[in-house]
Amino acid sequence: MIKITLDKNLDKETFLNFFELKVGGVDFGEKITKNHPAISKDNFQEYIDDYYDKNKEELMMSLLEINNLAQQKQADFFSAIKDVFKQDFSSKEYNGTLSIFDCNPRHLDKNIFQVYYKRSNQDKLGVIFHEVLHFIFFDHCRANLGGIVNGMDQNQGKYWNLSEIFNVIILNQLAFQKIIKKQEKIFYPKHKEIYSIIEKIWQESDGNMEKFIKESLVALS
Repeated sequence: MIKITLDKNLDKETFLNFFELKVGGVDFGEKITKNHPAISKDNFQEYIDDYYDKNKEELMMSLLEINNLAQQKQADFFSAIKDVFKQDFSSKEYNGTLSIFDCNPRHLDKNIFQVYYKRSNQDKLGVIFHEVLHFIFFDHCRANLGGIVNGMDQNQGKYWNLSEIFNVIILNQLAFQKIIKKQEKIFYPKHKEIYSIIEKIWQESDGNMEKFIKESLVALS
């Protein structure tokens, strides 16, 4: 089950975590200041409180619309996920929040993700399924491939790189495209140079996740 809420305190953490972050060829601080040029480390708490107050109606409308759309589409999403992982993940809870920042992170330690509230509803849906797929990927690997991935960092390095590339491969499959209705593009520029290699490994693995993970991690070393 997927549920989206509002959490301005999490947005305050997101600001602090991303304001000076550059990773994979993406400058998240630049993305923040593009939409919020007046925000700074000195005023971010007051700025975020004030923004939520002034834009409450717009935020609530966005929240209502995306929860309705997610409710309509998640059964098809989890059905397609089952075909990939040979496991039903639909009974688990996946929690997200709308964010005033266009960073769209997932916090694996908090079991929560964020999606930028000003995106179109279909774009927000794509981000939601992208982030939920991250949780499912790591859960599956931890439960079934612990001997391969235990101790590997989910937030950087080759395991993280693989999780991002894997999402692009999977979400561009026909079953997911029927739901998302938009091509899943490579977000981090540095992944473009390795994408075709990992995609070929996926095709040759013929659905064997263990084979795919092992060979992909070697390729990313």
